[in-house]
Amino acid sequence: MCGIVGYVGNSEVVKALIKGLEALEYRGYDSAGIAVHTGKEILVEKKAGRLSNLKEALRRREIVGRCGIGHTRWATHGAATDENAHPFLSVHRRFAVVHNGIITNYLPLKRELAARGISLRSDTDSEIIAHLIDLFYDGDVLAAIASVVRRLEGSFALAILAASEPNALYGVRKESPLLVGRGRGECFLCSDVSGFSENCTEVAFPNDEVIVRLTERGAKAYDLDGKSLPLAFARTECHRSMEGSEECCMLSEIHEVPASVEKTLRSYPEEVVARLLREEHDEIAILGCGSAYHAGLAFKATMRELAGVRVTDYVASEFLTERYVGGEHPLFIVVSQSGETADTLRAVKRAKEHGATILAVTNVATSSLVRLADETVLTGCGTERAVAATKSYSAQVAALLRICLQYADIWGKIEKTELARYLAELSALPHKAATVLEGERTLADACRRLANASALYCLGKGADYAAAKEGSLKIKEVSYLFSEAYPSGELKHGTLALMEAGVYALFVATDPRLTEKTASSIAEVACRGASTFAIASEGSAERLGADEVYPIPDTIPAFSPVLSTVAMQLIAYYVGIYRDCDVDRPRNLAKSVTVE
Repeated sequence: MCGIVGYVGNSEVVKALIKGLEALEYRGYDSAGIAVHTGKEILVEKKAGRLSNLKEALRRREIVGRCGIGHTRWATHGAATDENAHPFLSVHRRFAVVHNGIITNYLPLKRELAARGISLRSDTDSEIIAHLIDLFYDGDVLAAIASVVRRLEGSFALAILAASEPNALYGVRKESPLLVGRGRGECFLCSDVSGFSENCTEVAFPNDEVIVRLTERGAKAYDLDGKSLPLAFARTECHRSMEGSEECCMLSEIHEVPASVEKTLRSYPEEVVARLLREEHDEIAILGCGSAYHAGLAFKATMRELAGVRVTDYVASEFLTERYVGGEHPLFIVVSQSGETADTLRAVKRAKEHGATILAVTNVATSSLVRLADETVLTGCGTERAVAATKSYSAQVAALLRICLQYADIWGKIEKTELARYLAELSALPHKAATVLEGERTLADACRRLANASALYCLGKGADYAAAKEGSLKIKEVSYLFSEAYPSGELKHGTLALMEAGVYALFVATDPRLTEKTASSIAEVACRGASTFAIASEGSAERLGADEVYPIPDTIPAFSPVLSTVAMQLIAYYVGIYRDCDVDRPRNLAKSVTVE
């Protein structure tokens, strides 16, 4: 979850670090800090809370240098306090360390340090790393880092300063992202490419347990025995989007849904995907976490309805602990906005151990998922900074729908005339999504009432249920209103007991074949005193009988999640605003989940 940045070069390091942290703040909002080698010593400044708190502290304190590291935190061990903020200085101030990940053998290592008379000043698992490097240091920085890496269990990406080397910084990773960048007379470390300076022209992706040493002259890589390794750089263009912006990102990103869907469909790599889909697979599986998993549920429903194919769906974290009983040569379609989700990456590795072919759907071309996958479909979203997935979810669903249609065509599951109709409707989705957005003011007014609900239940059938799950997640993420999703047919099997005055039931009803069933469910809820709201296709809206109905354009029912979830994203946003929530940066959450 945390963001790491490192810089060494000819520019003023504090400015370079802060610009990098501004681009990475989406990875964690609990605290931020920097460590700078002044040429004489390592100085640290860190503050709990938003990056703005650190910037204010630095206005009052002059720190000058050409080499440093920075960190923005999402807490896993220890509360969000100044003491628990990174970087951490070692006991003799000889090393400063920032860390992304979780050290699973933290407690025995802490006890070992205590036995040597070293007590921690924080409640984190990260501070032990700085003290251990200091403990193993005998004049060889590289050897000390290697000794500690051998001791650490869990996942980590580290950036390290050594007091003995004023013009160098070190990095090492294991199952957490860390990239190396270089430009003319400067080098960079970063958790992802968005944090690199526009002066960075080349990027390298070190393997696990490879130590990199960066100076203004370049970067070198070493294994844990100190043997030199090649470090392959590739040309890149680094662009920072909305760096340091305090404006609302979520609303602007919802408004970017039509363009994101259009770009994703336009850039769809048909021939690349066809090579995988033509292979014989004894199982097709969809895998992801959170919104990415919900996008997969929409794919699952579409494959069943349009291609007559059963798809296995896996939550990545559950897949890691379940016994795998699938096929011997499965196709896993893996969905992740960042391509760095820890559970997803580990699940991919496990799937490959079982002979799986991996087709990735992701938004980041430089991500770890892309490097693990056999082929990739990139979504055309650009940077998404708000924690809640909006345009990225819609683009993922669009890409997955296109995969479904291509599979159905290759395997003769669909008539050519029907395929042409579906493809035409898919191409129309960006325009129809824009139409959904035109009613924003109407939805905003309705959300004033929804914001006062004691609880909200999102209900639907088929693809509408997949959309209801995603909408419910958005609402709970950004408004903290209790919200759950259920198949509407399950109301009488428990959920109906919760319907009473003050409760809202939000129905997603876009399939005209199910209008009468949905109307019956709405009536059952209403007679218990709960309020009802429906997001419905234009052709069904008047027949539902809900207290309020928001109509969206008609489309093929399996495609409807691209449209209905835009309305639900707006609902989540406005309910959050009316409940005085920080919709861009919800409490306890961060954009990229790089720890299990």
